[in-house]
Formats: sequence, C-alpha cells, structure tokens
Amino acid sequence: MSGKITGFLFVGLTVGSLLAKMAPAQVATIDPNNFGSGQAINAPGVTLETETFVQAGSDSTGIPVYAPTFSPVYSYNVGTNCISVLCPVLGTSLFAPSPSGALPNTPNFGTGGFWGNGGPVLTCSQNCVLYQDYSDATFLRVNFAQPTDFVDALAFFNGGDPTGITAFDSAGNIVGQAFNSTGSSLGWGYATVTTATSDISTVLIGGANSYRGINVIDYSPLRAPELDTTTAASGLTLLLGSLLVLRGRRAAL
Repeated sequence: MSGKITGFLFVGLTVGSLLAKMAPAQVATIDPNNFGSGQAINAPGVTLETETFVQAGSDSTGIPVYAPTFSPVYSYNVGTNCISVLCPVLGTSLFAPSPSGALPNTPNFGTGGFWGNGGPVLTCSQNCVLYQDYSDATFLRVNFAQPTDFVDALAFFNGGDPTGITAFDSAGNIVGQAFNSTGSSLGWGYATVTTATSDISTVLIGGANSYRGINVIDYSPLRAPELDTTTAASGLTLLLGSLLVLRGRRAAL
C-alpha cells in the first residue's frame, strides 16, 4: 500500500511541476500617449515621480545642503509643431514634470527636454543630501511595487549627451546603469537595464549633462505561474492514467 501511495505522490509532483511551467515573459509599457495632455500618469504596480532638489538647511560648518522633493509626472502633448528629429517617436506626448511642461525657471532644451542636468543625482536613490546646488536638476523616478529585472526608456540623445537610466535595489544600491547613445548623431533610442534577478526597485531617468525628452518606459512585471495548455493536457492525461492503474490494482485485490 505504501508503494502505491509513494507512486501516486510522485505522479502528483510530476504533474504539478509540468502545470507550473511558465509562459513566455511579457513587457508592460507606460505610455504618456494614453493620457490626456496635463493629466497625471498612474500605472498599476508603479509610482512615477518628478524628483527635484531644494536647499534643506546647512551642515555643521554652514555649507548648504540639498535634498530631493517629489511631485507627480504628467503627460504633455508637444503637438506637431516640433522639428522632425525632436518629435516623439511614438505618438505626440512625452513625460513632463508639470501639467504645462517644464517647471518654473527650468530651461526646456529642445521639444520636451525636461529631464536631467545633474549627473550625481543619477547615482543616488535614498538618503540623498548633496553639497552642490542641483535645484535645477529634474529627474523622472519610477518606483516598482514588486521588483523587476528589466526596464528601458525610449528617450532623446544629442551626440555624446545621452539619456541615462540607473537602477537601484530596495536598499538603494546601484544594480545597473545604461545610456542610449555615445555617438556623434542625435535622435531617439532605448536605454536598457537588465539584471539576472528581479532586484530593480527604483530607476532614475534623465540626461546627465543636460535635459532630455522621454517618450515611453517599458518594464517586465512579475507574474504568477501560468498554465501552458499543451503541457497541462499532457499532465492531466498522465494523472488520469495513473489513477486508472491504481484503481485497477485495488479492484484486483
């Protein structure tokens, strides 16, 4: 009897492993074109924030220090009046730090060039206190409710002045960084970060030396195991066959 039970458990475990086969990976896209111009952007499982810096007092020696402040991210329709190379690749809308576009007293370099101008900001995710005035730096921050292993951004680059994306784990450690161009041309391209495990909790996106436009953001959401129909059918056939065998042996007894 114990041998039959052992055999049945083995079959059940085998079928369970077959049914838990993962389906192909999927990619989710955060697209400002899906929102009205001036509308705050929200997406399931992610939080988008505009990160800027303001003076937050001084240290013990009297040197001013600057800390991040956060506000929503908006969709901004740049329309069709942009110069061709500066127009968004997908649709006519970009991510923006305010409903009307750029923040007050912050230059807009090119069509929708809202994000960046503070290289050191790209390397800090938590407890960021800086000793240099980066009050004109504006970065797009994406926080993931569940860590991921893939994030990219379709953004503008101007020769050796690309858009950068830095990925951080939940403790604020850098787990990846990429830029979308270091060549001599200008245009739109993807900056992509991938990791071996799902440890990306936050990304910062923007130009290190100037302001860049950001068109869309893609990421790989975590998913529960999905059933593969072919494998599931084979597993059920195996399970039913095993049950018939066990039933036949029981009747013979």
